[in-house]
Amino acid sequence: MKINEFIKGHIYNREDLRSAFGGSFYRGMNKCNKTNTLVLISKHTSNRIYGDLFQNNQLIYTGEGQKGDQTYTGANKDLLYSEENKLPVYLFVVFKNQQYTYYGTVHLNGQPYFENELDVDGNDRKVIRFPLVLSTDFIPLTPEQMKNHLVAGIVPERKALQVVGAAIVNENGEVLCAQRGYGSLKGKWEFPGGKIEKDESDAEALAREIKEELGIKVDVKEMIDENYHEYDSFSVNLKVYKCQYVAGEINDSEHQSLKWVESKKLNDLDWADADKPIVDTYLDSLPRAIDGEPLQLKYYEAKAVETSDRELLRAVQDYERAQRNQRKAGESAEQAVINYEKDKLNNSGRPDLADMVKQVSRQSSDFGYDILSFEINNGVAQEVHIEVKSAKMSNSYIEFFISENELNKFRNDAAYKVYCLIRMGRNYKLHEVNKTDFFAHNYLSPMSYRVRIRIAE
Repeated sequence: MKINEFIKGHIYNREDLRSAFGGSFYRGMNKCNKTNTLVLISKHTSNRIYGDLFQNNQLIYTGEGQKGDQTYTGANKDLLYSEENKLPVYLFVVFKNQQYTYYGTVHLNGQPYFENELDVDGNDRKVIRFPLVLSTDFIPLTPEQMKNHLVAGIVPERKALQVVGAAIVNENGEVLCAQRGYGSLKGKWEFPGGKIEKDESDAEALAREIKEELGIKVDVKEMIDENYHEYDSFSVNLKVYKCQYVAGEINDSEHQSLKWVESKKLNDLDWADADKPIVDTYLDSLPRAIDGEPLQLKYYEAKAVETSDRELLRAVQDYERAQRNQRKAGESAEQAVINYEKDKLNNSGRPDLADMVKQVSRQSSDFGYDILSFEINNGVAQEVHIEVKSAKMSNSYIEFFISENELNKFRNDAAYKVYCLIRMGRNYKLHEVNKTDFFAHNYLSPMSYRVRIRIAE
């Protein structure tokens, strides 16, 4: 795709941007040296870090940098001097994940300025606000589009209640949930908290509200998420923070009910609409676990999988993307296996062995496997070398990637095991690959090739 082929108001994906501009587009501000362009991504999804907002036919765009005070360096400097250096600036806006709406080229509309905003860790810091206008008029929004945009997180110009909530978690991982006892939301569940008063920070307001409502002292930690929601009679901008109990005994007289709820049962409650997406964000932030017993799978494929030229071409195109996704999913899967192996050994009466379970993949790649664990055979402890694969299941097939080195280890190392972790909702199901069955049949298909071409000097 070429840059001049983008149409304002149309939605594109990340690959379209990559092919046109030449950048990676994992950041909000992307200097693309290949095309000498600067591409800005303004995200307005529910789980956002930066406070971009549309205001008076311009976009107030927040500079880059997730922690600490922002400075005029990197892409911030590129945007500041973009007109002077004749650097074209393109704007894409994200209202739904992975959907990039093209808005056209933009330029600064006045001098940038600094404002206070919380960073990704919930700490106060200074951020740069860039007032931007399009080279032509902004795209007009229909009422339905404006409604969707507001739900997606754009701060409206009309006044909304600024509210903070607390996700108080006990030593059992349970969250303290409050049931509203009055008003239009009576009977709905919510995070305890309240309104921010004048000149109060979020942390000050939340600590005060929890003391007043529940009679306990809490330490306000990092923000989980922020959500704007319009009810029939009022609008609310809700920020929920993780909080640690410090002191005091809960004494509640304001709510209809209070109870500690296991994380896996949070979605069973009838939550207030403003709180619902923040509950989902909180659940997504929790470490995943292996759910229930390992899967028992039988294989019936006895022939080598034959691939077409088209499939091979697609495999080459998708290889790098698959590797990135595999690394991210693999880290989560390895942690789940560590917890699973420790629990198994503790339940077998061998806490000493449970303490020795290690994620060796973080130490070195020389081990050739991910997790060092143990099993008991006839009363004797033996090492187990576990290779963890984050797998997917579709059309009765389980699918994952394996390298030649891993394949040789699986064949020659008697202690070597391959665990496939298949994501099931918010947890994993585990399947241990049967070594005898694996090598009796051919389940492998070529997905990539190493190319070495000698270049004549």
